[in-house]
Amino acid sequence: MAGTMSNAITSPPIIGRAYYPALVAASTSMWAIILGPVLSTIPNQVDSIAPGNKVFGLALVTGIAGIVGIVTNPLIGHLSDRTRTRFGRRIPWLLGGMALILPISIIIGHSRSILELALWWTLLQVGANMLMAPTSATIPDVVPERHRGMASACLGIAAAAAPVLGTGVQTLVSSPSQVYMILGGLICIAQLCFITTLRNDHTVPQAHYRTKKRMYWEHMIPRSKDFWLVCAHRILFGLGQNMALAYLFYYLQDVIHYAAQHPGRTTDDGVLLLTAIYAPCVIVAAIFAGSLTDRTGRFKWCLVTATLAFAIGAVLGAVTGSWTGVTILAILTGLGYGTYASTSMTMAIHLLPDSERRARDLSLINVADLSAIALGPIAAATSISLSGYPAVFITSGILTIASGAIITAIKKAH
Repeated sequence: MAGTMSNAITSPPIIGRAYYPALVAASTSMWAIILGPVLSTIPNQVDSIAPGNKVFGLALVTGIAGIVGIVTNPLIGHLSDRTRTRFGRRIPWLLGGMALILPISIIIGHSRSILELALWWTLLQVGANMLMAPTSATIPDVVPERHRGMASACLGIAAAAAPVLGTGVQTLVSSPSQVYMILGGLICIAQLCFITTLRNDHTVPQAHYRTKKRMYWEHMIPRSKDFWLVCAHRILFGLGQNMALAYLFYYLQDVIHYAAQHPGRTTDDGVLLLTAIYAPCVIVAAIFAGSLTDRTGRFKWCLVTATLAFAIGAVLGAVTGSWTGVTILAILTGLGYGTYASTSMTMAIHLLPDSERRARDLSLINVADLSAIALGPIAAATSISLSGYPAVFITSGILTIASGAIITAIKKAH
């Protein structure tokens, strides 16, 4: 019947156990090149290129890339869904992303102007987006529903490991060109290993028939209310998380006075120690929550618990002035974020409104996450300027609790 859409997806192909560690490696390396260079490599490049105008230069480089990334992610997801090849829908885009990232990772370290750096960094983000949407779409494509919680936990593990990988590479090598080349090489190795686990995925979309009344843009926007509630939930939680962590270095320096309380150590050492506490908590909680949702098929209570744990940890930052309190903050926010990372993505996959447009819909989830990453530090800086650090952590707690409240309004999730 014209104007209707047939469903090309029946049941996911059988995948091996290698898929899960390969998914962790592919996602970790991808997020490492998205988040890692922003911390020090790009600021150092901007400072060396335009030392007298570094604030504007950094905003220009990261701002253009961020806008382009937000726009291209759903477009790439949409195109991936419509791709028809003998290799399936996702592998061609994964190969294309690698083909774009590898040469740019060799060139970008030698940028001689702000505009040149902005161009290469933007194209590098486009390459990362060519990996992001198809990678997350492989979970509903190839993973049986009873194992999707564990697959989503792999994404949570990657979110915890990526900043560590990105900063670790920047610590080991001082040259920007080496940082990019190492991260680009790791992406290619990880993606090639990941692609080998998708060899049984030959799903292709069936032809779409459109009536004259149906406009093209209607195919780009899902109409499910529950799906948009999930997007709102992830934006609010992401904002709360990024507000709580964005200015952690300055919080340790200005409020906790870590270096003064621990002679012989620096504030950087304090941040590294908190990361060493936070990341394992994320990983343990993600694995536990992922396996639990796989067994029970219930999401709401787990997510509400996650938001409460994170909110309590965040608000603790507003009332504590001790290193012990900050350590508890890291534990609670780590456990909360790990539970959220696996359960929220599993629920989002469960609520996908269209089985033939999975990459499109999951790319909108990615846009929600990227928007929160971009807006979180801005919101935190505004709060600090108005009322100091307590306002940052209190606002973070309110946002995460609001994200949990939204979950209770989703009708098609238990």
